[in-house]
Amino acid sequence: MNTGRWGERLAAWYLFFHGCRILERNYRYGRWEIDIVARERRTGTLLFVEVKTRANTSFGRPVDAVTASKQHFLTRAAQGYLKTHDGFDVPTRFDVVEVYTKPLRIVHLPGAF
Repeated sequence: MNTGRWGERLAAWYLFFHGCRILERNYRYGRWEIDIVARERRTGTLLFVEVKTRANTSFGRPVDAVTASKQHFLTRAAQGYLKTHDGFDVPTRFDVVEVYTKPLRIVHLPGAF
């Protein structure tokens, strides 16, 4: 399993144990992909989650890799998800989960953009 998929698996586990129901992993809409689609059990908020896995911060924080262009594509994929799942009436949020491998650490950034 490559590092990115491993990080996505850990992020899904983390979100599940912090009160989210995982609805989709690697959801594709056209050429766009969302790493994790989840719903907060407490609030019902639909989360579109981008996962970034890095060994350390030598080249900046993982969230810094979620550029304006990447945010645009994630937004397009989220719109596709909402359109195909009748989800326009639910609150939504874009989160980033940073997974660090050395040492292992997970940082959840709700409402990252």
